Amino acid sequence: MSHTDQQTNRLLPVTVVQWQPSEDPTSNREQISAHVETAATAGSTLVVFPEYAHRHFANPEPAWTAAAESLDGPFVTGLQTIAGTSGVTIVAGVLETSDTSKPYNTQVVVNSSGVVAVARKIHLYDAFSMAESELFSPAPQTPPQVFTHSGMTVGVQTCYDLRFPEVTRQLVDAGAEVVIVPAQWVPGPHKLDQWVALATARAIEAQVWLVAADHPAPTGVGASLIVSPRGEVIARAGDTEAYLHEVLDGDLVREVRKQNPMATARRFRVTWG
Repeated sequence: MSHTDQQTNRLLPVTVVQWQPSEDPTSNREQISAHVETAATAGSTLVVFPEYAHRHFANPEPAWTAAAESLDGPFVTGLQTIAGTSGVTIVAGVLETSDTSKPYNTQVVVNSSGVVAVARKIHLYDAFSMAESELFSPAPQTPPQVFTHSGMTVGVQTCYDLRFPEVTRQLVDAGAEVVIVPAQWVPGPHKLDQWVALATARAIEAQVWLVAADHPAPTGVGASLIVSPRGEVIARAGDTEAYLHEVLDGDLVREVRKQNPMATARRFRVTWG
């Protein structure tokens, strides 16, 4: 295989959908199908949706718990049907049942064969007067969730986890070259600046493509973005519903890591606390 062929096999066409899900999972699934069709028409084979793509409620309340489904429930199986029809891989947030009364805040990766990765939120959003732990269970200790797409290893983490660099580092230690972050980044003073700064920092320090999907205003800050392993923001949305279509080059990750071999210099390892 020539170098050109190897490079072509490591080009990942991705679409980020900055979109506002509703309380109605059937409507959300229909809208996801339409968005996936648009992304597939643009040539993308990986489509990323925000946190809570399954169902989003205006206020934190017990309705979140009642809305939870298993991973073989109608929402996720519906995603599999959409993926099979379109030929793409979908990343989307789902309220997932757990072994307790509190569900998981989960991001699923689905293609035509089914669920290929499950990333449950590790750090719950008990900050800025919010208390996500009153409604959700934190992720149990499990191996980091990565999957392969277009010859690249891809990891997934969720929203508030972006503030914890160890989460991204754990994904990189598992081989990730691309990190996807579905989010509902709640607006507030300085929150937009923090969102962009944290996403950019994670891309630089982990030497990965960082692909982040947020809700539009008013439930999110918007500003869904794609950051290169050099720290360049190569695509960024405003605060309304939007698409970002880009092609991620896996060879750029290798080039950046060769120029600055941080992995061999690093003297610390990540462990669960």
